[in-house]
Amino acid sequence: MPKYEKLIQKMKQQPNGIKFEEIAKVLEVNGYNMKKLTRYFA
Repeated sequence: MPKYEKLIQKMKQQPNGIKFEEIAKVLEVNGYNMKKLTRYFA
């Protein structure tokens, strides 16, 4: 079983114990790209 499938199982079993990095990995496998947002205050 690939690592991202194990992460999905963990999300189903322990939804409160998920790190943002783990969510990002699963999303990237499914075609999403993480983008760094910057805000400028004038």
